[in-house]
Amino acid sequence: MTRNKQIRAVLLAALMVFSVFAGTVALSGTAAAAATNVTGTASGDTVLVNATLAGTEDNATAYVDTNGNGNFDAGEPNTVNSSLGTATELNESVDVSGVAGGTYTVGVVTNVDDASESDDQGASVTIDDGESPELISAVHYEQPGGQAVLELSFSEEVVDTNTIQLYQDESPVSATYTQNNKGQVVAQTSSLLTGDLEVNLEDVEDTDGNSVTGLDGDENATVTVATVTVDGDAGTIGTTDAYQGETVAVTNDTLDVSVSIESDDSQDDNEGFFRSGSTGATSAVYTFDTTDRETERYNVSFGGSVVEKVQVRDLGLDVTVDDLNITDEESIEGTASSNAGERIIEVNVLDDDGDEEFSTGEVELDGQGEYDFDINVTAEDIDTGDYTVEVVDKGSGVSVESDTVTISEAADGSADFATSVVTDQRGDVFAIPVSLDNTDIATVTIGTEEQGYLANVTVEDGDSDGEVILLWDSSESTNNNVDTVFDVDDSDDDILTTGDDATDITNNTSDLIDSGDYDLEVRTGRSAGDADNVATLVIEEAGVQTVQTWTAAGSASFKDLDDVNAALEDSELTQDDQIAFGDKVIVQIVAPGLEGFTGAQDDETPNFFATSNGYDDSYRLTINQTNPGPNRDPKILNVSDASVVADGDNDTYFVVFNTDEIDAVRDSDDDGVYDSNDPAATLEDDDAFNVEFKLVGEDDVSSNLALVEDNVTMMDSYEHIEGEHDTDADPINVTNAENQTVSGTSNVAPGTELTVRIKSDGDTQPRFLKTATVVVSENNTFSTDFDFSEQNLGDTFLVTVSGGEADEVEADGNVVEAVETTEETTEETTEETTEETTEETTEETTEETTEETTEATTTAAEETTESQTPGFGVVVALVALVAAALLAVRRD
Repeated sequence: MTRNKQIRAVLLAALMVFSVFAGTVALSGTAAAAATNVTGTASGDTVLVNATLAGTEDNATAYVDTNGNGNFDAGEPNTVNSSLGTATELNESVDVSGVAGGTYTVGVVTNVDDASESDDQGASVTIDDGESPELISAVHYEQPGGQAVLELSFSEEVVDTNTIQLYQDESPVSATYTQNNKGQVVAQTSSLLTGDLEVNLEDVEDTDGNSVTGLDGDENATVTVATVTVDGDAGTIGTTDAYQGETVAVTNDTLDVSVSIESDDSQDDNEGFFRSGSTGATSAVYTFDTTDRETERYNVSFGGSVVEKVQVRDLGLDVTVDDLNITDEESIEGTASSNAGERIIEVNVLDDDGDEEFSTGEVELDGQGEYDFDINVTAEDIDTGDYTVEVVDKGSGVSVESDTVTISEAADGSADFATSVVTDQRGDVFAIPVSLDNTDIATVTIGTEEQGYLANVTVEDGDSDGEVILLWDSSESTNNNVDTVFDVDDSDDDILTTGDDATDITNNTSDLIDSGDYDLEVRTGRSAGDADNVATLVIEEAGVQTVQTWTAAGSASFKDLDDVNAALEDSELTQDDQIAFGDKVIVQIVAPGLEGFTGAQDDETPNFFATSNGYDDSYRLTINQTNPGPNRDPKILNVSDASVVADGDNDTYFVVFNTDEIDAVRDSDDDGVYDSNDPAATLEDDDAFNVEFKLVGEDDVSSNLALVEDNVTMMDSYEHIEGEHDTDADPINVTNAENQTVSGTSNVAPGTELTVRIKSDGDTQPRFLKTATVVVSENNTFSTDFDFSEQNLGDTFLVTVSGGEADEVEADGNVVEAVETTEETTEETTEETTEETTEETTEETTEETTEETTEATTTAAEETTESQTPGFGVVVALVALVAAALLAVRRD
C-alpha cells in the first residue's frame, strides 16, 4: 500500500467514527415530557381536564377518549394549548356537547407531532347528556365467522345489562350480555334463532338512572332477524343469495362504518335502487331489507369499497289446500312449498278475522321444498266457519295464505261392510272391506269376549274414496301390538291409534286363533255405540294343496311375481321332473295359511325361511336325495339358501334355486333334516330328489303357533340330468337359397338361449360365418333359418350349437343341389304311407313312389326348381335305383 493510500484510509475511518458519534448525540436529545395527575370533571356539555406538566412541553392536547381505545384519535373531543411556555399546570375545557351520556376516560397528549410525543390517560369521567337512553336497533344475525349474536345499539352507555331478557315466540332464551363499547351491547346465542324475537329492557338504565326509551308498553322491543350475512372484510367480491323478504346483515365487527347498497348497473332493466348510511356510532351491523326489492343483483359497499354482491331471488313460497269444502269430522290437508328445501316454516289456520286458530309450530320443508300438512278439525277443536291456511317462512318472514276453506257441520254418516262374509284361512291376512258414507272414520270390532278374541280398530278413509280395506293378520292373534296385527291396504288410508275409543286389542289368544266363525261389527266414527252393520269372519283350516317342480334357464332372474308371470306367459317356466344340472329348480307350493307367517302380503318376497316366523317349526320344506347309491347317506339340500317369490293372494309360493349353486350335506344322522354340522356334499348329474312340504301339527310344534291339528304333507320329485343339445340331422344339407332351416332338440330348460354358428370348412371359397340366437321352446326344440343364397353348390360347413347348461354339439353340413319333388306327389305318397300299418309296407310304398316319380320326371327335374327338396341329386337317384333293385330281389 502506498503512503497516499494509507492516509486516505485513516481519514475515511475517522470520518465514519465521527458520523456514528454525531448520530448518537442527535438521537439522545431531551427526555420526552409526560403529563401526570390527569383528572377530569364533567359539567353539562363541558369536561375540565387537569394535569401536571414538566414545564418543557411545546404543546398539550386535552381530550375525551370516546372510542375507548386508550389513545387520542382524530375526531375525539379535544382542546389544544400551544402556548405553554414553562407552565407546569394544564387546565383545559373540552366541549362534549355531541357526546352521548356515559362514562369515559380523559387524557392528555403532549408534544403532538414531535418524535417525543407522549400520551397519558387519566381518570374516568361520567358525562350526562341530559337525555334518556334510546334503543336505536336490535339485530340478531350471524357474524362472518358463523357465531350467532344479538346486538343492541343504544344512544349512550347503559348499566344493568344482566337484566336483559330475550324471548323467542314468547319463550325466554338464555344469554349473557356484554357492553363491548359505550352503547353497544352484544350477546351470543347457540344458533341463529327464527320466529318472533323480542327483547325486554325493563330494568336497563343509563349511568344517570334514566330508563330506556323507544319500547312498547311492556318495555319490549322487536328484534330484527337477519338470516343472510355479508362480510365487510371478505376480500374477494362474490355473490350472496338472499330470498325476497329476507334481511341481509352487513358487518365487519367495526363501529360507525359507512355502507351503501345500489343496483348493479351491469344487468339490464335494474330498478336503479340506491341507499347509503352507516352502521351507527354504537353498532357494527347494517341491515338491508329485501322485502320490497326486485329480484335482481345489488352491490354492497362497506367503508367506501364494494365488498359483495347480493342476488335477490324469489322464494316461491306457496300453499295449496286439497279440499276447500270439508266437514267438521274431516281434516284440512294440503302442501306448503318453496323454491328452497329444508327451510323452517310455520303452518297456521286463521279465522276470518285473521286471528290464529291453530299452528303447527316450526316444521321443516323436505329436500324437495315441500311439507304436507294434515290438520284434524275435530282433534284441534276447530269450529265450523271460514278459514285460510297461512304459511310463514321463519327465516325471511315471507308469508302466503290459501283460498278460503269452509268447514261445515258433517251430515249423519254411516258405515258398512262391502261383503257380509269375509273368508280366509287360519294364519293368512284377512282383507276386511269397509264402506263409508258421509264420514271418513269408522270403527270395526272383530270377535267378542265369548269368542275368545276381541279387537276394536278405528280406520280413516284418507283419500275420501268411500272405502277402507282393513288388513288383519290372523297369524298374530296372540299379539296385542296394534301396529303388528293391523294395517290398511291403501297407503292413503290410516289406522287411528290416538283419541277416544281408538284401536285396541282387548282379548288376544294364547294359541293361534281357532278356525270358526267370528262376529264383525262396524259403526261410524270413534265413539262406542250400537253397530251400524254386522258381518261374519270365517276362519278356515290351513293346508297344503299342491307341490310341483318347475324348471327355468340357469340365467333366468325371478326377483318378483311379475318375473314369474312373464316367464309363465312366455313358456320359459315349465313343469318338469328331469332338470338339466345347472338349470333352475322352482318348487311351487300352494298352501293356504302361510301369508301371515311369511309376510307375503302384497306379493312381496317374504321371509319364508325365517325361523322367527315359524319355519322349521310350524312349517318345513325338505329336498332329500332318493338315490344315494350303496353304503352312502342321502344328500339334503340347504333350501334356506333359496329365494322365494310369493303370490299371497293365491296362497302360492315359488322357491327358486340353481341346481349347481345350492349347498348340500350328507344326512349322517338319518333324521331327514338339513344340519350344517353334517358332512358337506356335492350335487351331481343323475341325483334324484324327493320334495316335501309339511305343515306341522299341534303335537309336534314347539311353539303355540300350529297352523293345523295334524301333520299335512304334499310331495313331488325330480332328478338331475346331463344337459345335451342335438341337431335333427348330421350331416345337415341345405341348398343355396334363403330360409334354410337348422333345427334340433335340447333337454335344458325351455327359455334357454342357444347360439347356432355355421362356419365354412374344407376348401370352401369364399369363407363364410353365420350366427343366430335361438330359444329352446317349451317342447325342448329349437329352430332357426339362415340365408345360403350367396353360397355355391358343393360348399361344406360346420354347425355348432352352444349355450345353456350343456356342452356344445357339432354337425357337418353341405350345400347341395335340390331335386324337384312335386307337392302333390309328396302329399299323396305321405298319405298312402301313413295309412299302411307295417314298416315293410311303408318302405315298399315309399320306394315304389320314389322310383316311379324319379323315372317319370327326370327330364322335368332338370328344368323345374320351384319345388325342390334339398339333398336329392344324381347320386341320390342312383342310390334309389339300387335300393329298388334290392327290394325286387327281396320280394323274389
